[in-house]
Amino acid sequence: MDEETDGYVGVSELFSALASPVRAAVVHRLTTRGWSVTELADELGVSQPLMSQHLRVLREARVATATRTGRTTTYTLVDDHVAHVFLDAYHHTKEHP
Repeated sequence: MDEETDGYVGVSELFSALASPVRAAVVHRLTTRGWSVTELADELGVSQPLMSQHLRVLREARVATATRTGRTTTYTLVDDHVAHVFLDAYHHTKEHP
């Protein structure tokens, strides 16, 4: 990499985190409210350990954040910018098959 492309590392990491259909589905759900690992795993039909791995990728890419209350961890999007980027891309793909 060089100075011309250094500024794009973060955006590349964001899109890389969204490259999995399961993670994209998670982000789509997180645009509506906070979800627990169990809720997301049940909703999307994947195991809890696999869901935890996907959520780790989203946290590391600064897409999602986790808040622990007692024994429950709730995942939400980091901010509204992530929701806008995702929803714009999602709607774009639905308009142009």
